[in-house]
Amino acid sequence: MARTPLLLKGSRRLGRALFFALVVALIGSVAASPRRPSNMLYRGDSLSAERASNDVLVSEKGTFKAGFYSVGVNAVSFAIWFAELPDQTAVVWMANRDRPVNSRASRLSFWKRGDLALLDADGSFVWTTTMSSGNSSNAGAAVRVELRETGNLVLVDDRERVVWQSFDYPTDTLLPGQPLTMSTRLASRKAEGVYTTGYYRAYFNDDNVFSFVYVGPKRSSMYWPNPDNDVFENGRT
Repeated sequence: MARTPLLLKGSRRLGRALFFALVVALIGSVAASPRRPSNMLYRGDSLSAERASNDVLVSEKGTFKAGFYSVGVNAVSFAIWFAELPDQTAVVWMANRDRPVNSRASRLSFWKRGDLALLDADGSFVWTTTMSSGNSSNAGAAVRVELRETGNLVLVDDRERVVWQSFDYPTDTLLPGQPLTMSTRLASRKAEGVYTTGYYRAYFNDDNVFSFVYVGPKRSSMYWPNPDNDVFENGRT
């Protein structure tokens, strides 16, 4: 009987040693496991509006961030912004500027079929890359989402080809290297700090003349170049 406590004490020591060895092994395996790059999403990944401050993509050198951006009380939009600029001047692109989502339970998901989708708290679709392009021919082709140092959010396939990019769908800002074509246009914000679509547009008109246009609730009119001049008088040939 006198030996029993010694046997139990030895068993406890052995148990503790095995426990600590297991903990060390688990920590080592977690540390060794690859982490997703901070500027990328892979199929099955998502960003949560509830964790907006931490659930963000950051471009390789930290110039841009992409994630849920507050636009009102309990309202967010998926956006890209300059990481170091003041809030109201930072945003360069929004996916859902005219239809914000709930800040508590909304998600941006990169589906396994290769589509990037923004879902509101009730599960309804607010925006997808397929909806924005109006073309499902590339559906399922993308294997990765990447926020590039240029501020361009891209979906790429397994051959590194871009199958969708935010540069093709500007809101109110053009970034260096971002084209404005006959099929794209810029639309102003309603007001400073109000990100919904405003009344001013910039685009190439049917005569291929780059124009600034006021689009109001009751009337629309071009205000630059001079609408009283023809194409040649405005020096746009």
